[in-house]
Amino acid sequence: MIIPKVNIKNILSSESSNSEKTKDVSAKEQEKSSSSPKEFNKEECLNNLWIELITILFDENPKTTIKELMSSKKYSNQSYIERSTTEEIRKKENSEESISEVSETSVSGSTKKSKFRIGGNHSRSNSANNNNVQKKNAKKELTNEPENFTEEDEVIFNNSEDNVDTNAVINLDSKEFKQKIWECLFWSAGIEGLDTLLLRFIVARKGKVNEALKMLLNALIWRVTYDIEGLCKKGERIIAEEEFSCGKVYFYKFDKEGRFVTYIHVSKHIKEVRPQIETEKMTILSMETVRLILNKETPTACMVFDMSGFSMQNMDYGFIRFLLNCFQNYYPEMLGVALIVGAPWIFHGCWKIIKQLLDPVVANKVQFIKDKDEIKNYIDESEIPECLGGTNSYNFKYMPYNEEDDVNASEEEIAVAKRNWDIAKNEYIKEIYEHYGSQINVKLNDLLFKINDKGNDCNEIKNINDIIENENSNSPSSYSAPSSASGDDSFGNSIIRQNEKNLYNAFVEYDKLTRSRTFYHRAGFTHY
Repeated sequence: MIIPKVNIKNILSSESSNSEKTKDVSAKEQEKSSSSPKEFNKEECLNNLWIELITILFDENPKTTIKELMSSKKYSNQSYIERSTTEEIRKKENSEESISEVSETSVSGSTKKSKFRIGGNHSRSNSANNNNVQKKNAKKELTNEPENFTEEDEVIFNNSEDNVDTNAVINLDSKEFKQKIWECLFWSAGIEGLDTLLLRFIVARKGKVNEALKMLLNALIWRVTYDIEGLCKKGERIIAEEEFSCGKVYFYKFDKEGRFVTYIHVSKHIKEVRPQIETEKMTILSMETVRLILNKETPTACMVFDMSGFSMQNMDYGFIRFLLNCFQNYYPEMLGVALIVGAPWIFHGCWKIIKQLLDPVVANKVQFIKDKDEIKNYIDESEIPECLGGTNSYNFKYMPYNEEDDVNASEEEIAVAKRNWDIAKNEYIKEIYEHYGSQINVKLNDLLFKINDKGNDCNEIKNINDIIENENSNSPSSYSAPSSASGDDSFGNSIIRQNEKNLYNAFVEYDKLTRSRTFYHRAGFTHY
């Protein structure tokens, strides 16, 4: 069985594996070296991030609150399911207006060029300034000339905030919400390990611990409020089948560096045909599935954007903004290389706009491929689909979701698995506390999860030690995980001993009973 653990050394390497293939190697290497993780002490940064995270979540008088740290952001407690309903309502409300606009376009006869409209059903900022811009441009249409993307349009595109219902804004510093963040941290790191997850954010912020903390909290708040765990548990049955079956995105084989390859056929995505929220849910579910597939040697992925047949009806700025947020803010250091194949001249104008939003390190991972033969520099010809110049006859065909594919475990089985996972989490937390307790002003009991003992009500935390000791005496590990999620046994003070193995094993047992099976489970890509 493949254990998809991640190697810290691989994550901490920001050098592009294909840099020698580019013409401006020296310039790129110079830029990369300026942000190299070697310039900061990774062990010290990890220790400091743990201390800052525990302090802001559990100290009764932290030096800064989450609200203060995230002062420029507002978060709504709407889940993806709730947002889907909202988007559908908005779509119905705007349908008459959309039909009217289409009719006006047809009557005017100005159909010589492809057109696209800023706004529509995409997620947008609700700040006062941007609302004014949107109102001003509500009925504005842009031709397919990228140069017509004005400064006002760029304001809409550049703003990464989603619409937030001010009546549903959450209290970031409530004890209940902080507990949700703590729980979300353990679920999010279940496969790769907590230290490895935290290091992704440290590397993304070049060793600046306060910035890494802010980035980590932003990602965890996003996961909690949008219910990413719930999305994975409900899976494909709550997403429109057309999002998968059209074949605009799929995973297949590996590149020469061993990275899992994602193929995106851009011409198959036509914006506003379906609500953007459906594409977002499909994207998140796909990325969460990829996390089950990545292994310790190759913790990053390769993306191939097939631009053949591209036109401005495929240029979905709202979704691009969302995708960039995923790679740069929510899933940092997961992208190994992005290949843009056969981009027409019209896209290069769009790229100038998109590149402004990219971190330089991320931008350097993007390679433009003019000739399909150049893909062979990255992926073996025998594993490249024929449509992209390879010899592989594979054609993606979606296998529809069937409820029988899921495990359908009983409530009792799930409760037992959850209990064992909570016990493993507390073992891990106790070790963290032993390591950092003298540097934080919090109580161990505040960090521990309550244990449901044999189906009874939750026990008091004071009994947790007895429960853990009893479980350790008769609970052998069922999986053969590496000695650490980091894959680096020499990594001094990180939590890499037996408790980490137990935590991983317990998470897998719980997750495989609760996570809905996706196409990639049915196709045999994942290990459980």
